[in-house]
Amino acid sequence: MLALRRLKTRFGHSEQEERPPAFDPPLDDFPVPPSRVSVIGATSFDRDAQALADSFKRQQPVILNLQQADEELSRRMVDFCAGLTYALDGRIQPIANQLFLLTPCNAEVSDEQNQRFARQVFFNQL
Repeated sequence: MLALRRLKTRFGHSEQEERPPAFDPPLDDFPVPPSRVSVIGATSFDRDAQALADSFKRQQPVILNLQQADEELSRRMVDFCAGLTYALDGRIQPIANQLFLLTPCNAEVSDEQNQRFARQVFFNQL
């Protein structure tokens, strides 16, 4: 290593150029600003499932409100959301009667909320 430094010094390179590169932390270590939360009040499967999926694919948390939906639409939307969240490594959680929170893989819900959601039976929310 000393011989390499002498050669570089001899040929016009200073020893200061041999410093190791600066440490660049990965981008994952920086805090991510909170993303917008989309709220979907389902009235039509065709239109609302597409809007929900588009928001979720952009890594946005989504609140799905099925309080005004009939039973058939509610079942279809919950089945669709369960598949969507599974495929994109997200989560779906009931937060109230006929109200669901879909969180992408980069979003977190507090531990207190996770414990409360874990005690609820998912499909009994319909």
